[in-house]
Amino acid sequence: MRSLEILRQFSVRNCTVKIADVEGLGAPGALDDALCRLSHYRRDKTVRYRFERGKWLSAGAGLLLDDMLMEHGLRERDMEYAEGEHGKPVFANHSELHFNLSHSGTLVACALCDAPVGVDVQQIVKLRRSLVNYTMSEAEISRLDAMESVEEQELFFTQLWTLKESYAKATGRGLTHDFPSFEVTKTGEAIPLTELIPSATFKLINLPNAVATVAILNIEPIKS
Repeated sequence: MRSLEILRQFSVRNCTVKIADVEGLGAPGALDDALCRLSHYRRDKTVRYRFERGKWLSAGAGLLLDDMLMEHGLRERDMEYAEGEHGKPVFANHSELHFNLSHSGTLVACALCDAPVGVDVQQIVKLRRSLVNYTMSEAEISRLDAMESVEEQELFFTQLWTLKESYAKATGRGLTHDFPSFEVTKTGEAIPLTELIPSATFKLINLPNAVATVAILNIEPIKS
């Protein structure tokens, strides 16, 4: 994938996550070449974006998914998409595989798994008190307020935000007022502090100026 720069790849349980930079899709002809490799579903989503960077991100997410599907002997252009529970996209012709996509800035992330999964990549978020109060628990806010630097606070908030977002995407329910609460240890381990139904396994990765997290629901995978 000459138009994508793979930045990180990691695995959790039977889930693989890849993160890439899509700036290469800004080169002359790169976007058109990418769209020729992708499904009608992904092409239609891409052309609906108004700005070029949105098109790069949509096409780049499709290319990353295609790259990961090839490891299973499949291609993105051959996948049949449908809406699952709560409107989350699923593969109608390969229900044994679950996927999720995310993008921020020029970064795209893709998770491919044998169980429901959510992935979120986010450039470091500038603190807004209204967003902090809306999304964080009292314990999380107390921990954030005790941090000495704005940079430390922004990293901590972005970590928590991506954890909450990845879980919401894994369940397909979206973000609600009932946000889960987490502790992030000094080693980067993400520990849920509130009961999560369904429960999930989490992995958090710090990137230069960004954070990525994945949430995998702890349920029995669908047998193919």
